[in-house]
Amino acid sequence: MNRRKGWLLAASAAVAVLGGSPAAAQEAAPDYCARDLGQWFYCERPIEEEPKPAELNQPPQTPAMRAPELAELEQFQKELEEARNIATWRPSPETVEQYYRLQQVALDKGGLFADYYRRLVWTNPELDYTVKRPVVEIAKHGWTDDRISDRDRFLRSVSDKVGLFYVYRGSCGPCTIASPIVKGFADRYGMNVQAISADGASNSHFPNARRDQGQLQQWGVRQMTPALLFFQSSDVDPRTGEVRPRRIRGANGEMLELLPCRKREGCLTYAGAGVMSQEDIAERLFVLLSKEPGTDF
Repeated sequence: MNRRKGWLLAASAAVAVLGGSPAAAQEAAPDYCARDLGQWFYCERPIEEEPKPAELNQPPQTPAMRAPELAELEQFQKELEEARNIATWRPSPETVEQYYRLQQVALDKGGLFADYYRRLVWTNPELDYTVKRPVVEIAKHGWTDDRISDRDRFLRSVSDKVGLFYVYRGSCGPCTIASPIVKGFADRYGMNVQAISADGASNSHFPNARRDQGQLQQWGVRQMTPALLFFQSSDVDPRTGEVRPRRIRGANGEMLELLPCRKREGCLTYAGAGVMSQEDIAERLFVLLSKEPGTDF
């Protein structure tokens, strides 16, 4: 084999590797690469995107139906706003009247809604919030009396499971007001109170007060005093791990349940800071200990 023939074979092999013969290249790409620039001219063809598989039997998506009332409302609101802006910017008998008439339509719609609403709750007592929380004065007094009775009975019944931590300072003026209130609350409900002095000062209302030894920082109690926390002993049975609920019968036979403490070491809850009346303390503890969030409104 002579050198010329060997070179031709090598060139032919190179063309085959690069994509075939010149004729095939011209047939595959009848553009820039197909121009007659010599037998061994080589150029890069643009990469063709692979065809995407056709979507198989997918039903056409239909737009979500929209209530025609929404379109009417949006159009009316636009007209009302435009009329108000025009009447405000260029007031005249005509522009003010146009705005007033549109506003009257809005008021009539609101009045009709309010009338339907009251008729609904009158004829469906389960939807009437005032059945649970009366607003009529005479009924409201009765409801309040029943709630106070239930609250007092509840707090006295759980006093063996719940105790208070009262945090004070000797240099705290409000603490001199709060201390006798907290003492009176404890005596009223038979609830144990452990007073903690944040600065080591004594307290005549709580002679057994303890000095803070770092527990306040551990509990996350800030510098604000007076402060009140309550501790609830665990409701988890140490042998079975089951929760043992505590239920108390209210004044009208309604069952009140102590929300269980599910921690084996007990539960410590911040009840608030500042001077609170006995009624305020009692209400806070009653809600936090017996009412699930959202059920007492």
